[in-house]
Amino acid sequence: FASTMPHFHYIPVISEGRPEDHWTGRTGFVHRAVMEDFPDLSAFQVYACGAPIVIASAQTDFIKQCGLPEDEFYADSFTSEADLAHA
Repeated sequence: FASTMPHFHYIPVISEGRPEDHWTGRTGFVHRAVMEDFPDLSAFQVYACGAPIVIASAQTDFIKQCGLPEDEFYADSFTSEADLAHA
């Protein structure tokens, strides 16, 4: 995919790396990684998907901390079977 889209970059972020996995990549919340890489989102559009709490956190942080215009955040939140089982 990246070979056909010169401005596409794939940066994996996992919640937690286990020592036995020897993960050397990024960890934590995905939207925090975005904020580290793009502290000024005032000229961007954001398309996000994930659990409702993840979407809400990303939207709030992007708008309040990174200057994303409110009308430039688009999202598709979903609830997994595991989420429904804990509800």
